[in-house]
Amino acid sequence: DVLAKGSATDQAVFASVARIHNRINETLFDRPQDYAPRFTTKPSGGIDPRPWCQGFYAAINLNIKKWKSLLDLNNPNHGLLLPILIYCVDKKGRPVLGKPRPGPETARFIEHEAYKDIALVIPALRELHYVTRYDDPK
Repeated sequence: DVLAKGSATDQAVFASVARIHNRINETLFDRPQDYAPRFTTKPSGGIDPRPWCQGFYAAINLNIKKWKSLLDLNNPNHGLLLPILIYCVDKKGRPVLGKPRPGPETARFIEHEAYKDIALVIPALRELHYVTRYDDPK
């Protein structure tokens, strides 16, 4: 347990992560329209959503049972994950959504467009999670 047995550095890292998490949660709750993920920048200057998306996918896998229904292709809300999963690879390095359709249009879409929908789907995913977690009598 980091809080009870961790070093001062461990506790500082934990506190920093908690502050960021709380700030994101407050934004999603109070002002979802203001939410914007922080993507890295490529050396060439373009936006690289892959590390952010891969981190999100890793978090999904930490609690896969809670995400299983949303990962089901027959779930109408599965589409909310597509702008994120399009950038993710599995443990073997394979694209999570399968190999993208070949062609310049697909490559251009993945490189310059798909990530723009992430800021729109995260508030919807949070709302879906909130409703599922707190309103479902199961």
